[in-house]
Amino acid sequence: MKRRIFLLAALLTLFPTSAHAQALFPSECFPIERLPAALRPKAEEVLLKLLDSEGLYTVIGGMKPMSGGFVSLYFLTEKPDTTKLDELRQVLGALHCGPSLRCDLLVFHTVNSGKRYAEAVAFSRPAVAQATRTYESYFAPLGATPSADPLEIALTVEHLEGAPRNRGLGYLYGYPKSAVDFFVAGQEEYAVTKKITPRNFRQIPTFGKETGSFVYAVPKGAPETDEDRQLKTKAGRILAEYKKRRERFVGPDKPGIVAMLRDWFTNEKGECAPENARF
Repeated sequence: MKRRIFLLAALLTLFPTSAHAQALFPSECFPIERLPAALRPKAEEVLLKLLDSEGLYTVIGGMKPMSGGFVSLYFLTEKPDTTKLDELRQVLGALHCGPSLRCDLLVFHTVNSGKRYAEAVAFSRPAVAQATRTYESYFAPLGATPSADPLEIALTVEHLEGAPRNRGLGYLYGYPKSAVDFFVAGQEEYAVTKKITPRNFRQIPTFGKETGSFVYAVPKGAPETDEDRQLKTKAGRILAEYKKRRERFVGPDKPGIVAMLRDWFTNEKGECAPENARF
């Protein structure tokens, strides 16, 4: 029996289910069991924070190529204590599922009052690759291509300044192009006039917040577009399914968030991959 399982694992590795989906055993998806025992509860805590935020729409469905800020910290640049930084990096290193989905630590380059900011980020690699294709005129001059490492792309964009940085982050966070254009233009106008362009906000609820999480600005009085409706509809379906599954798996004496995702990602053949999630 063990030999059969080993052969199946080898075959699944050699013949992935698609260009982006690689069939895994459930235990290989979010393998927190490989972490030191003391860090495993932290990994479950971080993963739950990710899914309770707009990061849900990166993990499920790839609506947002990148999500961040579900966990963050500051550290001093002089005589830095990097213990918590390294601990978080270890935890995030276990929060991945195949080649499509991963978490990492994004350290920002700006220093304020002697402190540097770092935050956890999640990437849907297929969605990041698609963003580089859709907005090739922006990403190609940066050397960012569909096969580039997502963290490398995020770091390249984060080190830019002004409008180029805002535009790139807008694309990576999955906002509609019209909203990104409006935000960038508004920031440029504010730099000159010191006046905020009148605006409304499109709010997409998350488990943790009804407003202020997945949110983007549009011109004041602008009618809702087809893209706005499509984003809200897809997010609503994902959130509704997540709420049902969260109720079953998360809480005292329940299997937990890792078990929930493994169950959600596993198809009838026993193959585990983010692309298998249905909502």
